[in-house]
Amino acid sequence: MANMVDYLAWRGDIPFDVSPWCPIDALLAATLSYLNFYGVESPEGWTLAETKRIGLLKPGNSGAFEGRKAMYEAMADSARFRDSRIHHFIALSDEKEAMQFSAMCIDLPDGTLCVAFRGTDNTLVGWREDFNMMYLAAIPGQVAARYYLERAAELDGRPIRVVGHSKGGNLAVYAAACVPPEVQDRIENVYTFDGPGMSPEVFDSEGYRRIRPKLRSFVPQTSIIGMLMEYCREYTVVRSDATGINQHEPLSWQVYGPRFEEREEIDRNAQTIRETLQEWLENSTPDQREAFVDTLFQMVDNTKATTLSEILNEKLRTVVTMLGSSREVEPETRKIFTRLTAQFVTLGVGNVLDRVKNRLPGVGDDEDGDDKNGVDNPS
Repeated sequence: MANMVDYLAWRGDIPFDVSPWCPIDALLAATLSYLNFYGVESPEGWTLAETKRIGLLKPGNSGAFEGRKAMYEAMADSARFRDSRIHHFIALSDEKEAMQFSAMCIDLPDGTLCVAFRGTDNTLVGWREDFNMMYLAAIPGQVAARYYLERAAELDGRPIRVVGHSKGGNLAVYAAACVPPEVQDRIENVYTFDGPGMSPEVFDSEGYRRIRPKLRSFVPQTSIIGMLMEYCREYTVVRSDATGINQHEPLSWQVYGPRFEEREEIDRNAQTIRETLQEWLENSTPDQREAFVDTLFQMVDNTKATTLSEILNEKLRTVVTMLGSSREVEPETRKIFTRLTAQFVTLGVGNVLDRVKNRLPGVGDDEDGDDKNGVDNPS
């Protein structure tokens, strides 16, 4: 079984002028955005080869970090990516605004500018923002993504590529759909990798219709995150060597040469969970969804936790039990919640809380947004 690191071993010596940009290159760039580096906040930035030679990668302690580090080092050593320059990195977290946002610019050797958006980190601020997508037309991170893409386009007149994994994929699509037409015209393509969909307001907008022909969506065969809300119906299913929701981790996605290994459709478990979530979204009002999210995070706030890692123990068991019986939550929502709990068990073995504690992406994340069990955050 081969992944992105193997792709670099096979084809890293082939420059872009010989073998053009492909979806695997896009996933590499999206995954690179999860890493933190010294000095890349500046407009000049550093090439990947320079960051490795000087030692600018900030350390992390997780299994996911080691896999991403190996990927980054292979990129830095490759003729294909070593001269790629990363710059204008930004990472923001604002509890008051319920915003967690991070992005970077990558100057690619083919003369294009790649804008890469990061997915969710381990903070409860980031998770609250993700849940807010269920009832807000635009979350703060999406507004920041649009502004970032507009400012990146002002750097020069190069063609632009936009990429993101998980919530980063959502930000990539939102930003591309909402920037002015003159910026959209310069966008070569937009890649979202298992990123959640858009609100109906964005999905039905003129900006989304303009950018849709340039949109490429990829999901693993057990995709949960990428099937939420109004998602792109033209998507490619990628084979993963992980199980259940762990397939969200991009390093588990399988490649063969310059292509992903594909499957015809997502599996039945993923379809069932998608249908249940869509049923709730379609049959509840934004006010009802907001009330549910408010109730959930009021309970989380009562635990005094500030990160997801801190509540993945008995505190989580208490929150789930209280949420399932809360009178503040609509009866129909409680029924959906109970059904989802049972359905998530089909993605693994044992009690769903143990599943969340031991296997769900986001467990044990460090400060880089990396998971200590070697999987990625699911938003």
